[in-house]
Amino acid sequence: MTEVNGELIGGRYRRIELIGQGGMGRVWRGRDETLGRDVAVKEVTFPQGITAEQREVLLQRVTREARAAARLNHPGIITVHDVVEHQGAPVIVMEYVTGISLASLIAQSGGLPVRTVAEIGKKILQALNRAHASGIVHRDLKPDNVLLMDDRVIITDFGIAHMADSTMALTHTGTIIGTPAYMAPEQLAGKTPSAATDLWALGATLYSAVEGQPPFTAETFTALVLAVVTEDPRPALRAGSLGPVLAALLTKDPAQRATAAQAQAALEQAERTGAAVPVPIPTQVDSAPSPAFVPTPDAFTITAPARPSSPPLSHFPPPPAGSPYPQGAIPVGPGTRTLPGPAVARTWRFVGCLALLWITGLALPWNDLADTVRFGYLSLDIVFTLAVALLHALPRPGWHPGACWAAVVVLDTALLFLTKQLVAQLLGMQPEHVTIGFSLAPLPLIFNVLILATGAWLLWWKVPGSRPA
Repeated sequence: MTEVNGELIGGRYRRIELIGQGGMGRVWRGRDETLGRDVAVKEVTFPQGITAEQREVLLQRVTREARAAARLNHPGIITVHDVVEHQGAPVIVMEYVTGISLASLIAQSGGLPVRTVAEIGKKILQALNRAHASGIVHRDLKPDNVLLMDDRVIITDFGIAHMADSTMALTHTGTIIGTPAYMAPEQLAGKTPSAATDLWALGATLYSAVEGQPPFTAETFTALVLAVVTEDPRPALRAGSLGPVLAALLTKDPAQRATAAQAQAALEQAERTGAAVPVPIPTQVDSAPSPAFVPTPDAFTITAPARPSSPPLSHFPPPPAGSPYPQGAIPVGPGTRTLPGPAVARTWRFVGCLALLWITGLALPWNDLADTVRFGYLSLDIVFTLAVALLHALPRPGWHPGACWAAVVVLDTALLFLTKQLVAQLLGMQPEHVTIGFSLAPLPLIFNVLILATGAWLLWWKVPGSRPA
């Protein structure tokens, strides 16, 4: 298929610019010349090496899938306007959404607030319920296929959805459609996808949204598939009250997985009060799953205090939050770990920054913190390092990590210069005759600031309980 901008497709839809592409095709921003509106034009790419007969079968199936998706009238499902054939391949014309994808927002923020993720999950689940009621399983739900626009949460890419009652596969035998990190174990094993398959993908998507990374990662495709099928998800550090429902959705046996109704109740509770609710697991008489697949019901009871309301979806990216983690004793279930409170996190950051200051001042050859101690300025050194460590222990704003690091660099540079001026005034000396133990010559200053700022930033980023949730 050609990729000419301005080409008219179906005698009506003009391609304007390429806005995305993946394994299943390309998406263009287009223009509906008849109605005078912007549309998204998705060109479906067929696998290489297929026969003409296979191509015809795929063309008919994708067309049928697109028409099925067009019947899904729901604000949480992208609207399909038309499906046409162009140069022997199907083209799906959809609603043009200007919002950001959930994947992009996760990459920017490193993880979203718990209540915001609960709100997103609730809206995704409502859309999935609508599709499942029509016999449609998405099969490839993931953060890239979730768009956020104003107060809408929109699932896209239903073009590869599989009709639950169909008897013919969309692709030839052996081909995996979807992203393994978000695909259910039974789907990777080649079993027929069902509504429970999408619920697993929902759990993996929400896990990624709150934790900033998928529940399973590996260096190779094969290792990733094995991890999804055989291993438990990585422990959730930031999920808080979402921990129980995430663990219930990520149960490997679909018969033991949380139902849509159970997940809906848990997400609504987490959004409304910040508290977790028990997620009972349905029992199956004729088939007992492996113990590794079945979390015990008691493990899903987590009590968390109510927290301030999260921002509405129209205010993405999320503003800074206060205390991000629930405090107090919390029973820990599979995939969920109790986080230290903000006070403990601040203490660890303070101790780490203080140690970094003294190590930098004493160990690096261009600094002279040891000389200031010998000359009787130990008390000034202690006050200076304590003050700087305290400032670095304060909670960081919920900015992009790069912006936070740059802000710390500027802060540390200003602190070193201001401290030297203040010490000079206290001692009644000229600033050029005063040393604070850290060289302010241009090159040493750059190294000092980079070491201190990066160390403080890493402590904030890595110490559990430090980042906004």
